[in-house]
Amino acid sequence: MNKCQLLRKDRQYWLKQAHSHRTLANAWGKFSENNSIKHLTVINVLQYLTSMEADLAMLTWFDSLTIKGEIQLSVPNTDYYIEKWQSANWDNQDLLNADSSARRAFAGLWGAQQNCNPRNDNYDPIQQDIYKSGYNQARLKLLMERAGFCEIQINVEGAQINASAIKTMHRGERQISTQYDQIRPDHLNRYEFACEQLAGLTENAQVLDLACGVGYGTLMLARHTGAKVTGVDIEQAAIAHAKQYFSNANTCFYCQDAKLLDISASTQDAVVSFETIEHVDFDQQLLDVFFKVLKPGGKLICSTPNQDVMPFDPKKFEFHLKHYTNLELTNMLYKSGFHQVILFAQHDPVSGKVIPGSDGCFTLAIATK
Repeated sequence: MNKCQLLRKDRQYWLKQAHSHRTLANAWGKFSENNSIKHLTVINVLQYLTSMEADLAMLTWFDSLTIKGEIQLSVPNTDYYIEKWQSANWDNQDLLNADSSARRAFAGLWGAQQNCNPRNDNYDPIQQDIYKSGYNQARLKLLMERAGFCEIQINVEGAQINASAIKTMHRGERQISTQYDQIRPDHLNRYEFACEQLAGLTENAQVLDLACGVGYGTLMLARHTGAKVTGVDIEQAAIAHAKQYFSNANTCFYCQDAKLLDISASTQDAVVSFETIEHVDFDQQLLDVFFKVLKPGGKLICSTPNQDVMPFDPKKFEFHLKHYTNLELTNMLYKSGFHQVILFAQHDPVSGKVIPGSDGCFTLAIATK
């Protein structure tokens, strides 16, 4: 599917392609196979969605695009209409004049509101032309970045905002952003915990961050420990993103398959790998590799969902192969050769702090070689 257009017309959502068009039940439901559209145009849809509907819609649109696929968006400029609202004359004459600044500002902020008069026969409490949210340049950029879009270009032309962006990588469960304040707190909290645990490292220390994603955690480790940190991920686009947005003199990034990890034995003072083993079919082999590359006395800091609290469901966790009980995880670490394992927990699956214990949604382990 090369090109699609999603728009709202006659109070319905329409999907238009080269030789066909059809209505959609909503704007956020899946309307194509993932990674199947090269170019998606979305015309004046977002303002009809609540904030949470818009978040879900943007994720759906992101998933529908191919790698290097492009989205183009248009949405009313809320800042423009706020200015018009503040400068409008609010009197009966202006309210009766459909072309007045007051009426245009009202429609720009809250929609034309057709079929919204309960005195009229065409009143429809469901199919109403009402805006549920508003956007300026910063708000639209944030929404697109949170979904994983890169190379975002936004052009403000008076009452209209036009934007374009590219899908550079498969999102999966990666946090894709260029700024830390857009990374989910539970992800940041894990890396903050690792930084605290590794605070005693020297500037000559070597740390491996495996499955580093776009590299925000790699940079955190480098900044807080002063060590040399190597970030490794299987996704080339993620590594390119890391090099562009999350690198400094103490970081380096490589695209490698963990099965073929090219790091010499007994060279790393620490290995950090969060939410990794549940994604691979070589979990024990991966833990063996971590043990191999660590120096004697080196630490592995890893995390994974806790099967006892967050049971594995393939429909809910489409990118996971399994979850682990604390006993399973501990036994696997001992099997790889680690001689000391200490468990920690995150209770909240979205914003949880790391605390001592083993009864969280996520289990973190510190294992010593």
